[in-house]
Amino acid sequence: MSFRENLGQSESGGNYAAKNSEGYTGKYQFGAARLADYMKANGQQFSMAEFQSNPRLQEEVQAWHEGDILDFVSESGLDGYFGRTVGGVTITPGSVLGMAHLGGKTGMKKFIESGGSYDPADSNGTRLSDYGKKFESSANGSVPTGLVPQAEDKAGQAAIAKGLAALFASPRSRGATPLGSVAVPGGFGASSKMSPLSRRGMPGAGAIEQYSTPGGIDGLYKR
Repeated sequence: MSFRENLGQSESGGNYAAKNSEGYTGKYQFGAARLADYMKANGQQFSMAEFQSNPRLQEEVQAWHEGDILDFVSESGLDGYFGRTVGGVTITPGSVLGMAHLGGKTGMKKFIESGGSYDPADSNGTRLSDYGKKFESSANGSVPTGLVPQAEDKAGQAAIAKGLAALFASPRSRGATPLGSVAVPGGFGASSKMSPLSRRGMPGAGAIEQYSTPGGIDGLYKR
């Protein structure tokens, strides 16, 4: 089961209309503060009632939520803990997502950096470590086999560069239009880098940028 499927079942039994006594709402049980984060980051406005009645919006918020957490993990250097055990929790993308969903990004960070000594519980008595253990083995929640930092994958980078050079050099001999002369919407070209816009709104962009795997990014992050 994927992290998202597991979380939805755990939080609400998969019920988009769910709302608990503390006001947490939807399939993934979001509170007002986290929804405010989403609206600020994405320039949107909606009420809690509108959120509760809109499954598509809930999925969009959850996708952003996961990506925001993974970017925070990468930017904070917490991905260096992947594969280690902290406070009885194996640190994986799934366990950090679970702990951050329960206790916020800062709470998850404190848990890891304190060696697990910071381990508060919510009103139901559920601790950060409980959610860490619960989701540590979820699909998309463990480092995929063959996943390596791009900076260390020199052989792979060389092979990609060689393939791209051959790809861009071959069309001229057949009278085709060189790729570099084609204006591609969004700022892409043969010599251009990915548009800065692509770094926004793509859940997990920071993690995707840092890691590569022969099977593609789907093993790292599934929307």
